[in-house]
Amino acid sequence: MEKMDVLKEDQFSKVWREGDWVYKRQHEFMTDNEYWFLCQMFPSGYVPDVEKLDKDLIRTKFIKKIPIMAGYKKELLDHVPKILKALKERGIRHGDLTRYALIIGEYGWPFLVDFSESRLWDDPRPSKRPEGDTYWLHKTVREMLNLNPITADFLSSGKS
Repeated sequence: MEKMDVLKEDQFSKVWREGDWVYKRQHEFMTDNEYWFLCQMFPSGYVPDVEKLDKDLIRTKFIKKIPIMAGYKKELLDHVPKILKALKERGIRHGDLTRYALIIGEYGWPFLVDFSESRLWDDPRPSKRPEGDTYWLHKTVREMLNLNPITADFLSSGKS
């Protein structure tokens, strides 16, 4: 039997790793929500394999985090507009694109996780992070790469 490594536990959810899988147990509604959005995004290549095991339990393939090497910085920056395009094409607002929702895997390939706060674009409920996915993904990637902080001028310039 493989050892269970608890990654996060609070009153709302528990996340743990067993071998090559990361398990997440949370309220049934949140599990349905997260599973649906992960399945919608799966063809983009920017989310890990996912399976729903029970009404309140999903598992995703474990992505080993790697340090961002200098050679992969440009590639990671090049993925930002592609990730945003994949979300937009599917009408998805991730809602929480912080360091904990973006994992950098082998060869600098980015993976999005934690879709429990996600909504469709036309969902009138307020987002956890009202600044939006564009702002938060740029901010998160720039922080991970130790680049200058993001500004409104940067976003309006159309740069990645």
